[in-house]
Amino acid sequence: MYKAVIFDFFGVFCPDITLNWFQKTVPDYEAKLPEFQAICTRSDYGTLSKADFYKEVSALVGVSVGEMEEGVEAETIINTPLVNYVEELRQKGYKTACLSNGTHEWTLAVINNHGLAHLFDEVVLSSELGIVKPSPEIYSHALEKLHATASEAIFIDDRKVNVKAAEACGIRSLVFSNTETFINEFEQLVAAAK
Repeated sequence: MYKAVIFDFFGVFCPDITLNWFQKTVPDYEAKLPEFQAICTRSDYGTLSKADFYKEVSALVGVSVGEMEEGVEAETIINTPLVNYVEELRQKGYKTACLSNGTHEWTLAVINNHGLAHLFDEVVLSSELGIVKPSPEIYSHALEKLHATASEAIFIDDRKVNVKAAEACGIRSLVFSNTETFINEFEQLVAAAK
């Protein structure tokens, strides 16, 4: 029986905001994508602050930090139907966690600024641990924080590589494409476990 649900954040509760902004802003973004991804990886591991991330990406793209901040904020559109569904899951007694790669400053700012903190019993962020998905250790850490076993949890992420890694840890997982599909798949999983 499932009792815990672990959600990725960016790409699930809101778009992958920096990538969306980057692709819209940089005409030849594919040429600069490897450098952008290298900056993101340092941020995910917690070796780059939010301020330094903005500085480095702004320099790479050739815009001011202020322009980047405005552009990224404009991409921050919260998935309200999913928020409502997670609130229902919590009312039904599920424990919930956010498990996200990214700088804690950034992720927590989005969660807190958009009133989403009540959705999660735990927030597990790669930058605080120095461990990123798809490393097995980060999934184990999330389970420990929720006091749940792998067989009691369901993991949701928009990236297949992270879902496969969670499955390898024994956590039943779903690839998130859109809210309606996720809800249908989740409900089927739960019904089959009863």
